[in-house]
Amino acid sequence: MIVCSRCSKENQDHYKFCLGCGAELPRESSKPKAFSAPTPPGGSPKVGTGTKPPRRMQAAEALVAAEPVAQAREVDPPRPVQAVRSKPAAAVEALPQELAPLAEEAQPCVNCGAQVPENFRFCHVCGHDLHAAPATNVRSDVPEERVSAPAVAAAPQRSVARAKLILIQPDGSEGEAFPLEDGSTLIGRSTGGIFANDAYLSPEHSEFRFEGDQLVVKDMESLNGIYIRVEAEVPIELFDGSVFRVGQEILRFEAPTAPDPAPDGTQLMGSPHQGFLGRVCLVIGRETTGNCFPIPPAGIHLGRERGDVVFPEDGYVSGLHCRIHSEVGHVFLTDLGSSNGTFVRVLNESFVPKGTFVLMGQQLFRADY
Repeated sequence: MIVCSRCSKENQDHYKFCLGCGAELPRESSKPKAFSAPTPPGGSPKVGTGTKPPRRMQAAEALVAAEPVAQAREVDPPRPVQAVRSKPAAAVEALPQELAPLAEEAQPCVNCGAQVPENFRFCHVCGHDLHAAPATNVRSDVPEERVSAPAVAAAPQRSVARAKLILIQPDGSEGEAFPLEDGSTLIGRSTGGIFANDAYLSPEHSEFRFEGDQLVVKDMESLNGIYIRVEAEVPIELFDGSVFRVGQEILRFEAPTAPDPAPDGTQLMGSPHQGFLGRVCLVIGRETTGNCFPIPPAGIHLGRERGDVVFPEDGYVSGLHCRIHSEVGHVFLTDLGSSNGTFVRVLNESFVPKGTFVLMGQQLFRADY
């Protein structure tokens, strides 16, 4: 038995906490202690150089020599080692001591599940107060850090940048790079940074996204649009209303259409139709058109020094820049290897091949991915 040092309650040897007050019991008390005889009044006897007597004989002799002193100090005689155990060792190994059934009527501990007599207040295994109000939200066996720390939601993963738009300076050098994320990336004046001070950009101007391995740009109904540079010597088909840019000149292609008759059926007279492919008109405002140039069946050339239509004051236009021509009944625009390129405005959305130049507002970018 283990006697509690706080309330003097006797507890079984395998109890860890007192049943009377819940105090933690000394662990060393649960193990049988080896008896050590006190030193005789005359001091320790000298042992000769011969063979030592058996250990039992020494303990017995010390006990006989110390018996008067023990009686004078009213020391209880030591208990046999067998009296410490209340059951055979095999029974202890077969069933944990903490959960062994008790002789009295027992109730389970709400904290650890051990069986505790009903007339005791504290659990002998974990020291839990059996008369305390049960906790409603928190279990006492949960570590403190898990109880007090609130659940933290996983931070959303940021999209990975798969491409970037590299700003091309007026002198041709590379400037700042703007990343394009794996999802969709919205660009405009509201984006800030290198786009904030461009008055020709709408607040939400364009959206870049990936479709598989291909980069796609979508016009967000911007006022001034998005232009993609065409490859040299690669014809690009023009449709009625197609807009393209040569240097600083913005032109619109208009296909020929027959005028509608009047309500009374009268046809509108006009000059003889000579098989024109259409015309190109300068765009100088939202709904304002400048000079228009007809496109004969043989096509026309545009440039700064040579061609059917020339822009001598635009230094960004090459001497012979591009041409408009007809093939198999369709009208095409072909860049003739100009220095600054020919750009076609995106209708709704378009693929952006790797290394393609994109013109938005007054800024030129190269798409790298």
